[in-house]
Amino acid sequence: MANEQMNEERTETATAYRREEFRKQGTVALSRELVGVFLLFGVGLSMYAVLGASRVEFLHLTQKFFQFGEARDLSKPEVLKLTTEAILSLGAFVWPALAVAMVAGILGCVSQVGFYLTWEPLSPNFDRINPVNGFQKLFSGQGPVEGLKALIKVTVIGVIGYRFIVNELPMAAIYFQKGVAEGMRETLARLSTLFFSLVAGLSVLALADWFYQRHKLESKMKMTRREAKEEFKLREGDPLIKSRIRSIQRKLANRRMMDAIPKADVIITNPTHFAVALKYDAGAMPAPKVVAKGTGEIALKIRELARLHHVPIVENKPLARTLYKEMEIGEFIPKELYKAVAQVLSYVYRLKGITQAKPAVA
Repeated sequence: MANEQMNEERTETATAYRREEFRKQGTVALSRELVGVFLLFGVGLSMYAVLGASRVEFLHLTQKFFQFGEARDLSKPEVLKLTTEAILSLGAFVWPALAVAMVAGILGCVSQVGFYLTWEPLSPNFDRINPVNGFQKLFSGQGPVEGLKALIKVTVIGVIGYRFIVNELPMAAIYFQKGVAEGMRETLARLSTLFFSLVAGLSVLALADWFYQRHKLESKMKMTRREAKEEFKLREGDPLIKSRIRSIQRKLANRRMMDAIPKADVIITNPTHFAVALKYDAGAMPAPKVVAKGTGEIALKIRELARLHHVPIVENKPLARTLYKEMEIGEFIPKELYKAVAQVLSYVYRLKGITQAKPAVA
């Protein structure tokens, strides 16, 4: 049985319940390549903005460190002072990039799988550090895919970098002939072009990887027909048990219905197919009420109980058919049927020898 279940093909699309179970375990279609692109773009954009806005300060810091003269004081206190200034100045450039990197990483994840927090991936799992599982993953289908992605990334970076060097390297000497400030500005502009060209190239790979991750997850979540049936039983209940419960409920309802027949005032039939039992208490009810109804064998049983308990049976085909089709057990008859029912009840009361006025529903 176990071998048959293992060999059974997964052809059924994952249900909403199975998708939620995978999501709770942290198994989602998350492309780390796309998250990396978000990080690179965010950090690059923040660094470009900071350096562009603080170019003068950065230039002053550069000149202070790299311009030396004969009278330059290189004593220990001066070196410590310069080092402190350098750390503070670099911190002013770095902390915005770190903050943006954190936000970009969160956005990269949320944009793919939505905002969902689960601690399941952080729970202890010794299979993750099992070297055997590591070798299996290395030589499984996932290993070649990761290798191919790495090869494509190296190729993209190499091609874009080579084109940049070929086009921009001859111009590097010209930039610095214009002075330090102008040279720094031109260099920053060219490096920014290179950086965002690399990000654009890697974005194409990241999008392809995202589609691949979604396809892989869909394949992983697919179910066998046996699993789909088991989940249906788990979520909706065993059909056999539910059928048994419904059968018991019907039997209990029929029993309560049959217990109400001896107290009924009249049984209206058509005469063989339908039977409807009515009860009316002028002091307690606004109108006659249907206490039992049935067709076929149930109608026959209603008539038998009525005869046994001396409940009058009146044949009225149109009324019996209408009451059976339009009324439910426990409902009071509508005004449209007052006249027809009142005539039947008046007839029944006369049969019983009760001398009273026509019922209030007339």
